[in-house]
Amino acid sequence: MDRFKDQLKRQFDFLIKSCEIFDNGDWEEAIRIATCIRVLVHDTSKSTSLLTHLNAKNIKLFNTSPEIPKSENGYEPFHAFTMGIIDFGNQIFGYMPNLEDFKPSSSVVLPFEDWWNQIVWRLSPECELTRKRIILSAANQDGGAHVDAKLNSDYEDLSQYKVGTLTCKTEGKRISMDVDKLHLITIRTIA
Repeated sequence: MDRFKDQLKRQFDFLIKSCEIFDNGDWEEAIRIATCIRVLVHDTSKSTSLLTHLNAKNIKLFNTSPEIPKSENGYEPFHAFTMGIIDFGNQIFGYMPNLEDFKPSSSVVLPFEDWWNQIVWRLSPECELTRKRIILSAANQDGGAHVDAKLNSDYEDLSQYKVGTLTCKTEGKRISMDVDKLHLITIRTIA
C-alpha cells in the first residue's frame, strides 16, 4: 500500500508539472496529462489503476460540466462550453481551459463513475464524448502511450472542430484567435 501511495504522489507531481507546462503555453502537453489521468483512474483486464490499488474508486470529483440538455432536434452542441471559458485577460485572449476555483461548498461533485462517464461534449446527435472517451483516445491513440493509425471518429471530430474566431480590439490593435483545440482545452480542464 505504501508503494501505491508513493506512486499516487508521483503521478500527482507529474500531473501538476504537465499542467504548469500547458498553462505556460505548450498546449500539446495535454496529451501527457491524459496519459497521467489514465494511470490514475482507468482499469482494464490487463492493468489496474492507482485508484483501484488504493481502494479509492469511491471518491467524488468536481463536475466542471453541467448536464447537456437535449433540444427539440435532439442536441445542443455548445452546452459543454464550461469545459473552457472565453478569457479577455490582459496577457492572454481566447478560449481557455476552465480553471476556476472549484470549492466543495459551491461546486457539484459526482461519484467517480458518473464523472468519468458524463457526456461533456455533444457536437451532433451522433458525436457525444465523455471524459473517459477523451482521455483514453488521447492516451491510447493520439500519442500519449500509443499512436494509432486512426483515431476514434468522435475524438477526431472534437480535435478538428473549429467553433470560429474571436476578435477584440485593445489599445487600438485588433487581435484575433481561432476557437479550436477543444480536445486539449478539455483535457486540461479535466485535470
